[in-house]
Amino acid sequence: MAGQAYIKQTWADGLDAQGLPIVIRGTEPTDNGVLVYPNLSGGTVWFRPSYSPLTKLLYIPAREVGGIYFKREAEFKIGTMFGGGGEDELPLEEGWGAIRALDAVTGRRKWEFRLNSPATAGILSTAGGLFFSGADEGNFFALEATTGKPLWEFQTGSSVHANPVSFLLDGHQCIAIAADRVLYVFSL
Repeated sequence: MAGQAYIKQTWADGLDAQGLPIVIRGTEPTDNGVLVYPNLSGGTVWFRPSYSPLTKLLYIPAREVGGIYFKREAEFKIGTMFGGGGEDELPLEEGWGAIRALDAVTGRRKWEFRLNSPATAGILSTAGGLFFSGADEGNFFALEATTGKPLWEFQTGSSVHANPVSFLLDGHQCIAIAADRVLYVFSL
C-alpha cells in the first residue's frame, strides 16, 4: 500500500500496513490551539478530480489552507451543525489553491497550475488533450493536459463551484459550467 501527500499536511507521517494514517504526536487539539494543514475542509473536498488514460495523469483540485484547532467544550444542539470542538480557520487570503497533475502510479507531481484561492470546482479532462476547471474568482479555463499550459479563459462574473460537463450537440462537442445561477455553454 502506498500513499503520498499532494497538499501540505502536518498531522500524519505516512500510512501503516493497513493503509491508515500514522498520526504525528502533538497535532491533536490543545487549550492554546495547534496549527494543522490541511484544515477541516481537507486538501480537496467534493470537487471532482479527473483521470486521463491519454496522459496517465490524475488531475486534482488542491486546497492549501490550514486551521488552528482547540480543545474546547462544545454544546450539542439538535438540528444544528456540530463540529465537536473548535477550529479557527486561517484567513482565506493566507490560503491558495492549484490544479495538480499527479502520476497515477507513483503519485508524484508532474505540474501545477496555481490558483489565487483554494480550489472550489471540479475538473473535466477530454480525449482531445484538454481539461477544464474553474476558480473562486469566476475564471473558467482550459489547460493543456500534458503540461498544464493555459490555453483559454472566460470570466463568468461569479465563483465557479461546479463540475464542468461535456456533451455532444448537433455534432459539436460542448462544455458547460454553472456559475451562480447561470449555465454557460461553449462549443469546441
